[in-house]
Amino acid sequence: MLIVNERQIDRTWPLLAPFDQPAVDIDKFDHWNLGTYNSAIQAGIAPAIEFHKRIGAEKMHARLRELSRYWISLARDIPGFRLHTATDTDSLGAITLFSIDGRDMKKLERDLREQHQVHVKYRKVEHVEGLRVSPHIYMLRRISIRLSRHCEPHWSDGKSYASKTC
Repeated sequence: MLIVNERQIDRTWPLLAPFDQPAVDIDKFDHWNLGTYNSAIQAGIAPAIEFHKRIGAEKMHARLRELSRYWISLARDIPGFRLHTATDTDSLGAITLFSIDGRDMKKLERDLREQHQVHVKYRKVEHVEGLRVSPHIYMLRRISIRLSRHCEPHWSDGKSYASKTC
């Protein structure tokens, strides 16, 4: 569902280009008719909202903070590890950014994904580049261990730095 202030409709562009002449009212954002209709998305909205309500935003946020702090605690001992996200705040959620001095972060992203099924995302904004880690509430701690352990083989000294366990 998209909610747009009526005064902003004419100045806001739709995310998908329409095939026909674009509408000038709220209908310009209605793209259900492009391609095959995905009924699974619409069918999943109500259960997803109910699931969120049952767990509660506070519990979700606490779980995300815990997962983020856990993987960071495992990775801190890796030489050159640099965290670009403040962790000493209650606003810490799931999204963190890290880099490793002297490492090709694009290559590390690819290696983690292709060789170890660890999904992170390369980001570069101005002078800061690194990998974005964004766990979800269903993520298990062992994924954090896999992330930190598989950053290790990229070091030339052969030492194991992520030796902590669950």
